[in-house]
Amino acid sequence: MTASESLRQLLQPVLVGWRFQFGRWIDSGKSDRYAVLKPMGGPLAGLVRQPAFSLVLIGSGTDPVMAPESKAQDVIEKLLDESGSLVFAQPGEPVYWATDDGRPVAEITINTIINR
Repeated sequence: MTASESLRQLLQPVLVGWRFQFGRWIDSGKSDRYAVLKPMGGPLAGLVRQPAFSLVLIGSGTDPVMAPESKAQDVIEKLLDESGSLVFAQPGEPVYWATDDGRPVAEITINTIINR
């Protein structure tokens, strides 16, 4: 199982009600919430690999500004409590912004360690 698959499996229960996407955001309307997991590379691959990811949480058009922030905190708590099949998962502090059409967004960097 890849690091992205492990991370997705670990976070899926926390992200119920959010459409999980990989790599890029494909918008299908302002009524949905999105969780987009994007690979961000990492240091040189060896016996121990350390891939990094960005998790972008995009609220719906009717969500309060705090909805992605609240979900980001849930994700951070989950990753601090357990790492699933990953050896280690460390979330960064979230960054908040908005889409061009005003939907609230929270983005979290996640550094992981996996065995080869």
